[in-house]
Amino acid sequence: MGTSAIAEVGAKLRQARVAKGMTLRAAGEKIGLSTAFLSRLERGQVSSSIAHLIRISELYGIHVSTLFAGPDPGADRTHVVFRAGDAGAAQPIETTGYRYEPVIRGWAGQMIDAFLLTFPVRNRSDVMTAHEGEEMLYLLRGHIVFRLGREEIPLEAGDAIYFKSDIPHMGENIGDADAQALIVTTPGRGPGREFGWWRVPPGPARRPRRARAKKRSDRRRRR
Repeated sequence: MGTSAIAEVGAKLRQARVAKGMTLRAAGEKIGLSTAFLSRLERGQVSSSIAHLIRISELYGIHVSTLFAGPDPGADRTHVVFRAGDAGAAQPIETTGYRYEPVIRGWAGQMIDAFLLTFPVRNRSDVMTAHEGEEMLYLLRGHIVFRLGREEIPLEAGDAIYFKSDIPHMGENIGDADAQALIVTTPGRGPGREFGWWRVPPGPARRPRRARAKKRSDRRRRR
């Protein structure tokens, strides 16, 4: 994010925290972040991972998409149209290398969220996330293993999965190029229903079918 965008996000976080009647120290204790970091974030001096922004937003009772939204179109609007390129540059998620690009920025209280998520070839994430609501992932390109609880579900371009998002989950790139998915969620807004994460359960990631076939072919040629 650029400097102005970081400052805008920080200002919205401060507004939401004050409206909630919460101090920086109280917020930090609830979500495990330092008071100093939250203060610098609100002043636009540091950027944050999307995971942290989701946790903070849930605590303050707002949706993370409002942090990146422009002026509220208003409750009297029946729809909002987004053209190609409206979302701007994809934002890197610091701790994972993933890139997050919002698609839907509607109005206050919108009931769904949609974004493009790019999974890098070298996946640095070993953390599963969970939140209230339901979620749909449609893989646009590449190969991933989708971890849902202790299940490992291989997906390739054109595959989709729909699931209850309070089950810990994450996607892991197992292909030879970046993978990208369209993700649609119905975020929860109830009090105390905060974002959380868990370590990935042990177990080898499965290679995509084409990669396994190529490996077998290479072995036959060597013989």
